[in-house]
Order: sequence, then structure tokens, then C-alpha cells
Amino acid sequence: MSPHAAPKQYRVWAMDDVVYGPVTPDVLRDWVRDERILPETWIFCEATRRWNAAREIAELRVLFGLEDQVQGGEEPPAIRPAVLRRIRAFGELSDDDLSAIGRLGELVQIGAFQTLMRAGTPADAVYFVIEGQVRQRIMVRGREILIAVKESGTAFGYISLFDGGNHITDAITDSPTILFRIPLGRFHHFCKTRSEIGVNILLSLGRTLATRVRSDDRHLCELVALNQSGR
Repeated sequence: MSPHAAPKQYRVWAMDDVVYGPVTPDVLRDWVRDERILPETWIFCEATRRWNAAREIAELRVLFGLEDQVQGGEEPPAIRPAVLRRIRAFGELSDDDLSAIGRLGELVQIGAFQTLMRAGTPADAVYFVIEGQVRQRIMVRGREILIAVKESGTAFGYISLFDGGNHITDAITDSPTILFRIPLGRFHHFCKTRSEIGVNILLSLGRTLATRVRSDDRHLCELVALNQSGR
């Protein structure tokens, strides 16, 4: 870079739905330290004209405690099929299929009590828990309502695969966690071009989603019945 070249400039879509900037990478780093920028905060790079989650920006990854960075320009190690076989949605796939899946995403190691996604923000990836625990919640009048706890072998963030909508819950690590993360667009493309694998994964995720819907429906019916009996 020329000594007179201007530094990269970024804009930040903050939690108050206001876009701030342009700011330099140094300002971004300061805002991460002040927790004004979270891993799922959307940041626009003026140079590339693209929005990315803050966790995807190289200058910020270390500050979020992400430890999956490649050192010394080496290629990242291949994800072994045995690691991915822990994930329930991949349980019926062959080693060759799992190798293909492994090339879609990355393993991410992240510390406890880190926010991975926030309700109402655009979905950017599907997450599969290899180790650790992730809590999904919503906030109602300042009070946390627990929606689900995701442990090894489970997935979250995948509803957007089906409807393209925003996240509906926050997701926070309760312990040091290892995740397999696949960008949403890449997953969509894979399911279309490798449908013999994609159909099995989507059916598995769909069964999990259907189980949740049935459980919620039963709970709603019980509440309605209880309300009617009290009249």
C-alpha cells in the first residue's frame, strides 16, 4: 500500500438501527472493546461495497476470541468426517459426502458468553454444535426468555434456509464452544447442485423443526383449553 493511501473505511449498522461511519479499522477495534460492536453486528466495507458480519472481518476476529485463524499463511486443516459425524443432520451421510460438506464451512472455536446472533438481524450462516452449549433466547421487557439450549450434535440458525427471514432469537455460548459454520448462500447453492446430499440434510433439519412445531402446538392447545375451562 502506498504511504499516502487512505485507510479502509467502514460503516456500522448498530443495535439502535442507525448506520454510523465511515470509520477506520482502529475505531472499529475500539468499538469492539467497548462492546458497541458484537460478532453479529453488520459492517459495510467501502472498498469492497459489501456488508459482512463483524466476525468475518479479519481485523476484528482476534478481539472476539475466535481462535480458528490460519497462522503463517498455511492452509487450514481439512475437517475430518469423524468430526462432522457427531452432527445429527449428517448422520446418514457417507465419508465422501461429509468431506464435501466439510469444504463448505469452517470450524470456529469461541469462548463462553459470546453472542453469535441477535434477533431481528439478517441471517448469514447455519451453525452446527460440535462441542459446548449455546443458549437461544428472546428478550421481553428486559427479561430473558429461554427458547432452547443447543448441545453437541444439534444445529441452529437453519430456519432461514427455508424462509430467508431474519434471526428470531439471540444465540449465546454458555461454555467454550466449537461450531461448524456454513455461510447461508453457500449452503443454498450446495443443496441445489448436490441435491442427493442436500435433500437428506434438509429432511433431517425439517424433522427437527417439525418436532418443535408440534411441541409448541401442543403447548398452545393446553393453554387454550386451560383458558376455556377457567371461564
